[in-house]
Parts: sequence; structure tokens; C-alpha cells
Amino acid sequence: MASKDLKADAMIMSPKTAAKLKLGDQSPEMAATKDRGEGLFNMIRTLSEVYGWQLLAVLAFGQWLIKGVVWGFSLSALEFLFRDYGVNGPKLQVYKAIVMLPWAMKPLFGIISDALPIFGYRKAPYILMATAAATCAFAAVGFSPVGSIPIQLVVACLMVGCTQASVCDLLTEATYAERIREHPEHGPSLISFVWGGITCGTLVATASVGFVVEHLGASWVYIIVVVPASLMVIPLLMGWLQEQRLTPADVAKHRAKLWEQREVLFLVFAMGFATLLLIAVGLLQDSIWVNLSVALGCALVVVTSFAMLLKPIIGKMNCFFFIQTCCVIDISGASFYFFTNDAQQYPHGPHFSKIFYASGLGVFISLLNLCGMWIYNQYMRSWRYHGLFVFANLLMCGTSLLGLLVYTRYNLVLGLPDTFFVMGTMGAWAIVHMWMWIPGVVLLSHLCPQGVEATMYALLAGCHNLGLSTASYVGACILVTLEVTPQGATDEGAAFENLWIAALIQALAPTLTLILLPWMIPNALQTDSLLEPGSNAVDGSPWQRLMGKRETSTAAPLQQPLPIATSGRSSSSA
Repeated sequence: MASKDLKADAMIMSPKTAAKLKLGDQSPEMAATKDRGEGLFNMIRTLSEVYGWQLLAVLAFGQWLIKGVVWGFSLSALEFLFRDYGVNGPKLQVYKAIVMLPWAMKPLFGIISDALPIFGYRKAPYILMATAAATCAFAAVGFSPVGSIPIQLVVACLMVGCTQASVCDLLTEATYAERIREHPEHGPSLISFVWGGITCGTLVATASVGFVVEHLGASWVYIIVVVPASLMVIPLLMGWLQEQRLTPADVAKHRAKLWEQREVLFLVFAMGFATLLLIAVGLLQDSIWVNLSVALGCALVVVTSFAMLLKPIIGKMNCFFFIQTCCVIDISGASFYFFTNDAQQYPHGPHFSKIFYASGLGVFISLLNLCGMWIYNQYMRSWRYHGLFVFANLLMCGTSLLGLLVYTRYNLVLGLPDTFFVMGTMGAWAIVHMWMWIPGVVLLSHLCPQGVEATMYALLAGCHNLGLSTASYVGACILVTLEVTPQGATDEGAAFENLWIAALIQALAPTLTLILLPWMIPNALQTDSLLEPGSNAVDGSPWQRLMGKRETSTAAPLQQPLPIATSGRSSSSA
């Protein structure tokens, strides 16, 4: 069910897209409905006249094809591929979290491409390298017989594939953000063009991947994506990116500008180092507890750095969302086997087919995500943050608690078939999840000061993705503690006896963040501005105040006036 897992990268949305939500306008999907009034083809023709057909072609390849189709295919088949390699449930979700980590590295990718252009170009060479690497990585996974290469190498190859999606997303997003600044009046239509295509591409991938896995096998998915992944070279070689070559003077000027934002640079490299450390630890050793310990240590350093170096309001909100994300505990590794094991592996299980689980549920949840977005835009965008977060968290808790009926198999006692019950609970979860996700996007957009929107947004979203990885490690350790370690073996029904306990913890954990809500999130309207006009991301940070006090205390003896006796008064009384 790729749509449920795409949340890890969905948080990294263009600041321009976030701005539409921040202002209370229609979302990209809702904006697309407005554009249909004049016709889809008229909209595309207008965009072609304003921005040029070359830009639309680049976005079709980089966003629709790579992020929508290629990554949608790859992500949907991930669990089935790990199953073929005999990976147990807890380890499956750890490997899956590692594969997704390149989304947290977008700030580092951005800084590297900006500071280290290749032959004067900041975008095309990096997209080309990521495309070449991903094409080889997908081919290695697809054409290698199962078990012929170590699982760690498989994970590394899939992570390279994710890196292509992350790099293409970042650099093509930066391209259209630059063009939107030139013609802002057509920005909503261009964003609708981008996100409408991504949605359609993801739906196509999700709808077809189940049939490929069922009839050909999971490895064939990665053989198939080799071709579309390699097609990204076409717009690059044709020069459709229309990137201007920088002179050495331009490069030096831009590096000097980057160096002025030292606190932001520190956060970028801290995030990048933490992500690389998690990747290394996850691939070089097998202990889930070590993974969790390193993740918690990295999280503590990163969140503390954000809190110290950024404005207090930004630091507190980022801390809240990180904790909330960590509390969305992941137990998908075990639930995947619970739902897809056959009668020999788990006699009392739901026995969902690969087609139904990967394609049927995936498309159904994707459509309900759009339904949740529509309900939010119609009825919830005027709510205050506190009321919306409390309502959504409690409703999500209730929805998740219903899932206990499936894990205890009590739904069958009540006469509720697995298929309809799971579609109902997961569908409700998808709708409520959108009501939690969109306000988060709105808040993040409010925390991006003018001039550094893209970098700050990528940083905050990267911290969110680090939280998702931590949640996967927490969930894996809970599953191991409860001895819920299925791996698709024959007659492993006993491995699911305590799964309901893990599901109960998963359902209740997000409500704990409501305790922190009054102290970390302002009870403002979603259309209210939260930063002072003209302020930057680091004004009034604890670090600045600390350094300011030190400078004041150091300079104080030099600033004290000399004693002067006048009119019989001492200097102390003057």
C-alpha cells in the first residue's frame, strides 16, 4: 500500500505549494478542479506559453515519471521483495526506513548542488549522476536471482533508487519555483499540473504493481522500472532544463551568500551526518536495538540543534512535530505478513492476495486521501490549530483501536468480513491522516522566513522524515519485545499472538503529544502569520541570546563610566 507509505516524502512539498495551503486557498488537487473550468488542455497550453513547453516536459519526466510512476512502483513492491529474501517483520520495517532516508537528505543535496556546481551547472549533472546510479541499482535488484546478493546490498540499491527520486524532486522543484517567481499569477495552475501528474502516476503504479507481483514476482517490478528511470536523461541531453552556466565569480558570490547563513548550514550538515550515520549503522550491523539507540541519539542532537539555533517559535513547533511523528509507531512489518500470509503460513489469517493488498487497498486509500483533502478544504481550513489537532488525534486513535478487532480476529465473531472491515478502518485512517497532515504542512510553511523558504522547508521536512525513521525503529523494537517476528514461514500463527498489543500501543501513542500541544503550538487560525515581517530564521534564538550575553559580559568592564565627582554626588549615585 504505497499511498500509506508516501507520507515520508509527501511532507517535503514545495514552499509554493505550502503557501497555497497557508493562505487558505485550494490545495493543488482542489485547484486543479478550478482549472478544469477552462479545460485541462487550455490550462496546459497557457502554461506552455507562459513558462515554455520545455519546463513542462522536464516536470513531466522528473515529477510525473520519476516521483509518481518509478518511485510508486518501487515502494509498492518493497515489502514483497523483502519477503522473498526471508526478512522478518521487525527487520523489514528497519530496512524500509533506511531505503526512505534519502528524503531526509534533501537539504544536504541542495547545499551540495548550490555550492559545488559541475562545469558551471548546479542541476543537470547531479540529476544525470543520480539517474545513472539508480538505473544500475534497479537493474542489479531486478536481474539478480533472489538470495544471490546480500540483503544489505539490495537495501543499498533501493536506497540509490530513492535518491534519484529525491534529487529529481528537489532540483526540478527548485526550477519551477524560480519560474513561478517570474510569473506568480499562473503559479497555482503550474502546481496543479505537477501534483496532478504525480497523483496520476502514483495511481497508475499502485493499480498495476499488484498484478506484476502476483504473476511475475517482486523482482520484475525493478526490471520494469529500469526503463522509465533511465528516461530522465532525455530532457537533460536535450537541454530542456534551460540551465544557465555559472561563471567562477557567480559561484564565489553564491558560496559567500551561503556562508552568511551559518546556523542554517550547521543544521543542514547535522541532518546530513545523522542520516548517513543511520544508513551506515543499519547496513553494517543487525541489532535493531543498536539502530534504535543510534536513531534516538541522532534525533536528540538534531532536535536540540534546531531548538538552539532557530527562533523559539520555530524550534518549539519543530520539536512538537518530531515528537508527534515518533509517536506514530510503525508496525507495518508485522501487519504485512499478518494480512498476506497464506493458509499454510497463518491458517486463521485474512489471506489477502497480492493484487488486493498492493493494488486494491493502495488505490482505495489514495482516493480516500483525496476525499480527506476535499473535506478539509471545505470544512476545516478555518479551524484553529488546537481544536483541529485534538479532534484529528482522538479520531485517529479511535480508528486505530478498531483495528484491534482484526488482529484479535474478533471481527469474524461479529460477522464482519476481513476485506470490508479492513477497507473501512484503513479508509477512515487515510481520511483522518489528511486532516493531521495538511495543518502540519500549513504550519511548516508559516515557519519559512522570506529568502530561505526552500532550505528551511527542506530542513523542517527532513527532520519530520528522521522522526518517521525513529518511529519505525521504535516499532521494530516493540515487535521484537513482544516476540512478533513473522517472516512468511509455514505455520507461524503463534508469531501474531501479541500483535494486538503492539497495535494497541500504536493506537494510543499519538494522543500523548496532546499534552505538549498548549506549550508548543500557538492556538492561532491557520491563516494567521506566525513570524514577524522581515524576520529571519535565527532571530532571538537561544544561541544568539547566549552569545549576546557572553559578549555583553565581556564588554561590560570596558563600558562602565569613569568615576566623576560633581555637585557633591558620587558616581554611584549619579
